[in-house]
Amino acid sequence: MINDIILINKENIETPSEKKNVPKIDEIKLRIYACQLLQEAGIILKRKAVTIATSQVLFHRFYFKKSLTDFDVKIIAPSSLYLACKLEENFCSVYKIINTFYFLYKYEELKSKHYYFDVKNIKVDHFKIDIESQEYKDMKIEIFTYELLILKDIGFLIHKINQHPHSFLLPYIHSLFNNLNQFDDDITKKLAQISWGFLNDSMRTTLCCEYQPRCIAVASIFLAAYKLNIPLIKETNWFKLFDVDYDDIKNICIRILHPLSFCFLCKLFINLIVILYAFYIYAVFFFNYFKYVVLFF
Repeated sequence: MINDIILINKENIETPSEKKNVPKIDEIKLRIYACQLLQEAGIILKRKAVTIATSQVLFHRFYFKKSLTDFDVKIIAPSSLYLACKLEENFCSVYKIINTFYFLYKYEELKSKHYYFDVKNIKVDHFKIDIESQEYKDMKIEIFTYELLILKDIGFLIHKINQHPHSFLLPYIHSLFNNLNQFDDDITKKLAQISWGFLNDSMRTTLCCEYQPRCIAVASIFLAAYKLNIPLIKETNWFKLFDVDYDDIKNICIRILHPLSFCFLCKLFINLIVILYAFYIYAVFFFNYFKYVVLFF
């Protein structure tokens, strides 16, 4: 389609981090962690949903060009959000972004130390970074530097990567359910809410770089419909209305529900191969050993 975004090659998806010996599962966990930070920071700063989604896309795209070993996610995340605020014309001062991430990192530190007070009651105002401190000045310079690096690494092709599945959701739900009498407005509203939640979960994975936005939107609707016991039967070919392949829907659903499952299965498969190979070596050894024993006797 004319408006399709540029995707990475799913067949050859070795990332710069993997090339530098970062385990795949560690990379996925760091991506999830950073995207959760972006979600929380965006909510605290009252940014639009599209701004948060754009920041997550920028973050994922950046680490398909650069390695996690070379660039700290704790500075690339705020840089991505700062750039996203500009791109979506949802401007936020660099001070507010730095202060919010400073709060999130301090909040994280308190939780890890198991303080006796309720960390859930801590607010951004409880931790404010000193604008005269070297830490603030360094972070400010890094954000200005890395926003340009992010733009450079995506080739300044914002319009070719920055399309989100969220914009497809409501029109698609309307197309599927609006003319069906058995589904009232409450059900379709609930379907939209649950689908939106699945879309937010999808942004923590690299699906936004691997599949067209319409595919992710349809998969989220499928998951929400399943949760609400609304039948979307394969044989009706309902998904073809949106130019989406059913196998893509299945793969996206698995990734949304179990973002670490792919790595777990790969690790399990590799371990199984190693064990089978070890058995093979032992079998060959004992076979040759007994063969020579028989010859001598």
